[in-house]
Amino acid sequence: MPPRGKTGLNKQTQTFFKISGIIITGFIGALLGIWIFGTSTVNIEGMTIKTTLAPSRSGITEIHLPPFGVIEAKTHKGPVKLSMTLEQIETDSLKTHLNQAPNSKEFMQRLRQRAEESVWVIALRQIFIAMIAAFCFILFIWRPGWKQSLLQALLCTFLTVIFLWGSFHSFDARAFNEPEYKGVISMAPSVMEFANKSLTDLELIKENTEKVVANLGELFASADHLMVMAHPEGQEQAVKILLVSDLHSNPVGVKFMKGLADTFQVDFIINAGDLTDLGSMPEASLLDEMKSITIPQLFVAGNHDNPQILNVIADMDNAYILNGQTVSIKEITVLGFADPLASGQEVEYENSAKKKQALEEAKKQISAEIEKQGPPDILVVHNYNLARSLISQTPLLVAGHDHRLRIEQKKDSILINPGTTGAAGLRGFYSEEGKAYSAVIIYLTPNSGLLAVDLIEYSPVSKQFSMNRELVNTP
Repeated sequence: MPPRGKTGLNKQTQTFFKISGIIITGFIGALLGIWIFGTSTVNIEGMTIKTTLAPSRSGITEIHLPPFGVIEAKTHKGPVKLSMTLEQIETDSLKTHLNQAPNSKEFMQRLRQRAEESVWVIALRQIFIAMIAAFCFILFIWRPGWKQSLLQALLCTFLTVIFLWGSFHSFDARAFNEPEYKGVISMAPSVMEFANKSLTDLELIKENTEKVVANLGELFASADHLMVMAHPEGQEQAVKILLVSDLHSNPVGVKFMKGLADTFQVDFIINAGDLTDLGSMPEASLLDEMKSITIPQLFVAGNHDNPQILNVIADMDNAYILNGQTVSIKEITVLGFADPLASGQEVEYENSAKKKQALEEAKKQISAEIEKQGPPDILVVHNYNLARSLISQTPLLVAGHDHRLRIEQKKDSILINPGTTGAAGLRGFYSEEGKAYSAVIIYLTPNSGLLAVDLIEYSPVSKQFSMNRELVNTP
């Protein structure tokens, strides 16, 4: 009769359970290691992509595209989720790669080749992490010695590789023909169109963008013949200020803003917020061209901005972030306040009651600050409705948010909305009716106040440019 231990089990059974326990321990350790420490970052043709593996109820692949949202599809079998996140776009590098490729087909072939090379690097890293994690788990839990732990860890790593291979061997990228979308609902149609069409229509999108920029260049060049409009008669000493708002990560909007600032030689720029859509760092990289603007730029944060984006702006030369502070430039005082939602990650209020409460609190705070500091020449907030509630407290207010270019006057106060200088971002770019790029140039003096307002619009659909002058206070 086989000898039995204290547990009542014979030695063969005890050995079997011990080996099974060690293998299970190492296997779990390998999977946890990949899950916790297996994040990898690769650079593919100017795009920095982070990849992670995690347990899941079904085999899905998620593609995170800040600020648009997440596209996912059931691409394989097995309880493993593959996540890929676009961390950063190196615009200069990506532009170089695009220009080097004679057509989109060759670019996509190069992209796939680089992706396949990166997959092998990522896979080897995951295997190494799995082995180290399995070794540590076995050594510290079962304490069989480091040599035995190493051999057993190799076995567990082999089993882990087989498990993952079984999951991804069935991988089928065609599942993205029927993807699911998660993110900002209003942007879903644009993202789905991007997923289905942008890769195949890469050359067309590139050509259209170049045409827009070229048209803007011709427009600003022809504006030299109208420079009299940039100098109201008898007011050569007037301070010229460019008002912009709601860029929403549109690089063409940044070019539009920079072109206006250079052509009309404005003294400084006031930005009423919403530089981005979700406040992600990849979006911030699209605004790099703003760093080349040498004149002062005054910012208030919109509901789509957050502290991370403001940190990027704070590092820019001649940039001022206003939130209760007053800045004086050319003897013009500007007081600005951030949107109540700018301190967090949410871009909308949960309900109308919370929105009303937040705007009421903001109104009280701003009113108290105006009473304390005195009325500024210009008050800047992001939310247009908030500005309307404050219209009687200062002679000139600037606000955006609703993407509507307009002027509103009440007694001796004027409220100006520059509209959307970024044409509502991606949403406007892909909308059928198109959204105009808009901005405002104001002329004022410290003594006489606001003199004139130029309402500027450029429509990429009709390729028409308009500039309407409104005289506010004539001598």
